[in-house]
Amino acid sequence: MTTPKNIRSFALSVKDFDLVRRTAKPPDDDPAALVLEAWSQGLMTGSLVIMAAVTVANMRPGVLLHKLILLELILALAHGTFIFAPDSVYGWYLATSAIGLIISWSLHNVIAWMKNRPFMGRKLSLFYVGTIILAQPYWATEIYANFAYFNNINPIVYEKIRPWEALFRDPWWIYTTCNLFWVVKKHYGFGIFELVRECPRFGLMLASMCLSIVFIVLDVLSVTGALQSAMPLGINPFWKVRSNSYYL
Repeated sequence: MTTPKNIRSFALSVKDFDLVRRTAKPPDDDPAALVLEAWSQGLMTGSLVIMAAVTVANMRPGVLLHKLILLELILALAHGTFIFAPDSVYGWYLATSAIGLIISWSLHNVIAWMKNRPFMGRKLSLFYVGTIILAQPYWATEIYANFAYFNNINPIVYEKIRPWEALFRDPWWIYTTCNLFWVVKKHYGFGIFELVRECPRFGLMLASMCLSIVFIVLDVLSVTGALQSAMPLGINPFWKVRSNSYYL
């Protein structure tokens, strides 16, 4: 259970954590980092293209949800290509493409709200969407921080706020994942395993959602020091792989 003492301890650990900086240029001089970044961006971009094609093939005229899902995928695409940017524009391209990804994250939470709304009361629904709105000032700050950090202007803001990113990005998705299990248990006449046996594709979706939670944990570990020696800040494939799992 989260307590004020736990929160203070986390805040102190974030404050004292010395982030491993990454220079704003392609990792050409580090083969391991280059392979990791190329793999993560290629996997993300390929997954987004496939999911966009599947979405277009299954879209119905006049259905807003389908259009929003397609928009979410398109917005995230550019951030999977910054590894090709030359040194002279690398930082600017990375930070600019991140704007689309940030909008895609928030849009994903709105889409999750639209799917959850039939199973939420009015107060919970308002709280859900209201907290998404309240999180937006953080994202505006991170957009600036990305430009300042990856263009070697001012790294301090990025280093201070990056460890808190998951708090403003993931609670709605975690709730959505847990709520789906609760809805299946409460509203269906059989359990999760029985439902998966009847519909294996539903089981694949549940597995992907659970996998996404694992990548959330890995992302938090990577920016709070637990994976410091193996994962310098700025090379973060965990979130990108996580995006693949929930787009599935």
